[in-house]
Amino acid sequence: MYEIYYTMGKGYWWRLKATNGEILCHSEMFTAKQSAQSGIAAVKRIAHDALVYDRT
Repeated sequence: MYEIYYTMGKGYWWRLKATNGEILCHSEMFTAKQSAQSGIAAVKRIAHDALVYDRT
């Protein structure tokens, strides 16, 4: 689940939560809500194909 937040004087940001409530990741700050929504759309579009590189 994606949640969009607004922090007064800073802007909009989002976080991705698992079904168990664990926060998986969060975004940078955006000045416009539409930009935060576009960021979510980009993650949805790209992440399902993302490769994992273990660089340890």
